[in-house]
Amino acid sequence: MTVKSLLVALLALPFPAALAVEFRAATFNIGAHFNAEGNIDYSLNAPGTPDYESVRAILARIDADVVALEEIAGADVAGNPDNLDALAATLGYSYLYTAPVTQALPLAGPIDTSLRVTFLSRFPLIATASIRSPEGAREITRLFPVVTVDVPGTAADPVLVAAHLKSGTATTDRFRRAVELKRMAGYLASRNFPADANFIVMGDFNLSSMPTTFGSPPPGLPASFDLGDDLAALPSITYSIDPLDYFRNPALARPDLRQLDNSTATLQTGSAIDVVLVSQALQGRPIATEIYNSALDTANGQGLAKAGAPLAAATSATASDHYAVFGDFELDEDFPRIALTVTPAALIEGASASLEITLPQTRPGATIVSFTANGPGADFPAQITIPAGALTGSATLVTSRDFLNFGGKSITLSATAASFSPGTALVEIAEADAPYALAGPGAVVTENFDGFAGNHDPSPWLTSGGSWMGKDAGSSALAGFRSYGSGNDGSLGFLAGTAGTAIADFTNASGQFLTALRIDFSAEQWRTVAGGNPDSLAVSLIQNGGETPLPALTFAAATNLPTGPVAGGAPVAKSATVTDLAVPPGGSFGLKFAFQPGPPSGAVPAGVFLNEFHYDNAGTDTGEFVEIVTSPGFVGSLATVNLVLYNGSNGQTYGVVHPLSSFTAGAVTADGYRIYSKQIDGIQNGDPDGFALTVNGSVVEFVSYGGSFTATNGPAYGVISADVGQKQH
Repeated sequence: MTVKSLLVALLALPFPAALAVEFRAATFNIGAHFNAEGNIDYSLNAPGTPDYESVRAILARIDADVVALEEIAGADVAGNPDNLDALAATLGYSYLYTAPVTQALPLAGPIDTSLRVTFLSRFPLIATASIRSPEGAREITRLFPVVTVDVPGTAADPVLVAAHLKSGTATTDRFRRAVELKRMAGYLASRNFPADANFIVMGDFNLSSMPTTFGSPPPGLPASFDLGDDLAALPSITYSIDPLDYFRNPALARPDLRQLDNSTATLQTGSAIDVVLVSQALQGRPIATEIYNSALDTANGQGLAKAGAPLAAATSATASDHYAVFGDFELDEDFPRIALTVTPAALIEGASASLEITLPQTRPGATIVSFTANGPGADFPAQITIPAGALTGSATLVTSRDFLNFGGKSITLSATAASFSPGTALVEIAEADAPYALAGPGAVVTENFDGFAGNHDPSPWLTSGGSWMGKDAGSSALAGFRSYGSGNDGSLGFLAGTAGTAIADFTNASGQFLTALRIDFSAEQWRTVAGGNPDSLAVSLIQNGGETPLPALTFAAATNLPTGPVAGGAPVAKSATVTDLAVPPGGSFGLKFAFQPGPPSGAVPAGVFLNEFHYDNAGTDTGEFVEIVTSPGFVGSLATVNLVLYNGSNGQTYGVVHPLSSFTAGAVTADGYRIYSKQIDGIQNGDPDGFALTVNGSVVEFVSYGGSFTATNGPAYGVISADVGQKQH
């Protein structure tokens, strides 16, 4: 037999898509629970105890490949086998790594030697390490374990970091957390991860309280705390409650963690202090996460897939005051990837960039592409539509200021569409909140505080004499700093009662002496008290340790807005020119704004006045309230003080009369003013509407918003209202 001809054809058969390798990781702070005597003992405890068995049940239900546990007590790792060994064995975790509590010099160990952070893994651990302070420093409360896990079926083995940062809201606590996160970010940067690396950072970050910038370590740090020379040499260290602010290179993403009822709380008292952060590679693939709350675990098929049957509702509460957090991550690509580019990829806060999206292939129908970011700092459309048969689409991104001097930030954007792997792009955002600099003759520095929310010092300003209340402080009316306005209309303001100052430094960034300076600013009064005292705002120049008053810039508040110098609350422009300066190149000067309450009038104030109110939201009205304040000398009955609502379209009263006795008594200021507040649903939205405040039937205030009008009935009959000069949405 002979072969006369042979035809070999290479058929164009499609290659199967690469199978994605799924990996489940979890983090769980198991501390702060009660022992049999009802005391908090911060430990796993022995098998058979409610503590141990509830933790074991939750971990078995979650069924993660790797688990990070925080607040493992020393007693739980004492003995052979110990409580932790028993837990790992019963759950099938053959590989463990626990961060040490002792360390030979020159690398110091943790400050807390009673609690540890540990990893349990079903897969072998290729490498282990702990993040610690550099030689000569001791800063980390509990060392952070790091593991590389050998996951079957992939060469893209993940690196995991677990952390339990310093807890508490004191100034020293915030400083220590900021330092710990800087050490963690520095460790990740030193690993030089490739762009396609899989790594996860998770644990109890304890991020709470207000952001703070530290020019130097605060007093009160423990004697065992030693700040590294590299951090001590920095001009400042900023604490932020957004963990992404600390990670620049590599930039991380923050999956949206939710319970089955959509709550973001990871602590049973309502806070969200447990965190999961992932690399850009993981962010670019499908991610599913869940905060596990046994009270919501009522049936299989809800949320992420789980092992076994739902647990008893009280299991989470027995195990810890934290909820366990877990997620499913893909370690390899499975679909063709969207290409996402940002031009320019590096810009300053407040600038804009173009987003370009390219699909790997066309589709016969339209493709909806959705955009997300791993943190705040940029605005962009939620989605765009790429027409059928087209490959590309575009959108615009606009960055925003955060008024924190972090030295810039990185944001990872993701573009997702059905049946495609997400595309990601890194946006580098340069800092716009560094100290002000004048580049040369004619240079202008403009600050309008656009977008400032008012919950911390707006970098580069430093304030003293009062706390920040924020423009959304609601019923809080204590003296202190505030930012008022709607939308992007920011400000730097002060509610008088005690004195306060705000100071900003300016640098001469030119190559010649600065000899003259012009200063312009506008001020307005947003509240008035009939018969009150004229508070003031004074400005001075600070140079070479001396302070020069600038009286032309003084702003004096009026005691009655409609007849005062700032009628209707309109801004007042102030301007002054300073000559005979001699600021050398590289030199600096400061501007100090001093808020001073007016002098006492002699007699103890006895009046009653409207203090604050909220009546309108951009969408559905919510949280509508009115505040009334009684002066230190007020001795009348609360029932004799009444709030009457007025409809500005016809001058008629509406709703019911609200006696002060129906309000909730609040704080008393240092000067003896008592604050009363009441939520009143259905306050009309103005243009115009208003209120009359009466004492013993006599009108003491008749104010309106959205314009003035004349009352046609009720206690204010025939009186023209005083427009407060401010409008809400």
